[in-house]
Amino acid sequence: MAFVMSFLGALLPAKLAALIDYRRSKYRTFFPFGGPFNGQTFRAELVRTLIELAEIEQIVETGTYRGTTTEWFAQFELPVFSAEISARMAAFSRMRLADWPNVRIENRPSTTALQGWSSDPSVSSRRTFFYLDAHWMNYLPLLEELEIIASRFRSFVIVIDDFKVVGDDDYLYDDYGPGKVLELEYLKPILPQFAAVYFPSLPGRWETGARRGCVVLTNDRVIAETCDEMPSLKRVDQAT
Repeated sequence: MAFVMSFLGALLPAKLAALIDYRRSKYRTFFPFGGPFNGQTFRAELVRTLIELAEIEQIVETGTYRGTTTEWFAQFELPVFSAEISARMAAFSRMRLADWPNVRIENRPSTTALQGWSSDPSVSSRRTFFYLDAHWMNYLPLLEELEIIASRFRSFVIVIDDFKVVGDDDYLYDDYGPGKVLELEYLKPILPQFAAVYFPSLPGRWETGARRGCVVLTNDRVIAETCDEMPSLKRVDQAT
């Protein structure tokens, strides 16, 4: 039955398929990876602490998917901007978050959405938390996302999902083939534009949920000083 519903959904118009998804109210549809941040409780606390201590003024997410993490972000009552390339997932997430007026979901490629949002000075001048999770299959916009953020936003801290944590094989990460592994080597062309880089300090074996790795980047030396004081983060030598 699940296969039949998935097949029929692929044939339906995106908004209709999203409405059916929403009305069925299946738990796995709303929480496909076990909850916000892939069900990772340490990741959630790391992000909450960053948002609080860095005095974040807005949140930008790339890769809305089903809106699970987006809904978590919404509860901070800050402006939340989220980009989703799939029309079906964007429509579903808009229904899910209809009661959150602080959330804006765009059905566009993440790079196009970032360019659009950053063209508004009231957006680009705010201290921003970025959660980058738009990479999937053959779509890997990460370097372009980072170029746009680094050149157009004034002050920010970034968390990239699905990233290789050096020295900890218990954290999983995305590997899309030669030259497309989400690791520090992949970021080398753009790393000089950031003031500091961090990995989570918790060993991967103690994380919950999907145990996906992440990396934290900031361009702001004041935010970097805050990150240096966070027990949940460990600073990375950018020369390595």
